[in-house]
Amino acid sequence: MEQSHTRGLLKSVEKSLDVLDLFLKSNRGLSLKEIAGYTTLNISTAFRIVNTLAERQYLQRDLKTRQYRLGDKALALGRLSLRTGNIGMLSKPYLRRLQQDFNETASIYIAEGDSRLCLEAVESSHALRRVIPVGESVPIYKGAAGKVLLAWSSPAEQQRICEEYGAITLSALHSIRRHGYAVTQDESEHGLFAIAVPILQGNCGIAAALTIAGPTMRFYDSVRQKMLFTLNQYANEISHLLGHH
Repeated sequence: MEQSHTRGLLKSVEKSLDVLDLFLKSNRGLSLKEIAGYTTLNISTAFRIVNTLAERQYLQRDLKTRQYRLGDKALALGRLSLRTGNIGMLSKPYLRRLQQDFNETASIYIAEGDSRLCLEAVESSHALRRVIPVGESVPIYKGAAGKVLLAWSSPAEQQRICEEYGAITLSALHSIRRHGYAVTQDESEHGLFAIAVPILQGNCGIAAALTIAGPTMRFYDSVRQKMLFTLNQYANEISHLLGHH
């Protein structure tokens, strides 16, 4: 495989990224000849690169104009970067406050396909605590955060997940949405209690789930009520910052 030995980079990858970079500077489609000219690639190399990118949906080709534009996957990456960057940046101070309020692990999750991904987390200082690695991915139907993400998803998505995995019912999701939060005990791990609420974004529905988790023995009833009140307060403030009114 062709490499750039001076910097330890793959030349083939660099060339592909050079092609994608062209679309940052252009608000229109580009022909194969233009792509080759702007990148100083020969036509055959440019063709192989754009053909591969189109096959993987990072580019799409207009059959009428024979020009290439950014494809669905490239656009999805851009939206994901914008969404997760904003949510992560805005939520971190609230996660710190939530952890300080109760000294339990606070985290925020987003939906990624059939999974939920931990975007940010601030852990409890207790020796016995919920440890959540940032980037952790678990099935979306598991845990309080996942159930909140599902409860605010589209009816079609709810139906699909319920039918495909059978781990949760539509009536349970409707109940979670009606009450405005989800609670789980001994689900992800024995002895673990979690409460989660939705973070909403503009008119786009749910953006993320804000959750607090720790050993069940520390989550007695009076504390749970205070936690739920605080979770809703912080989630509403983050939602407001994300344009939800």
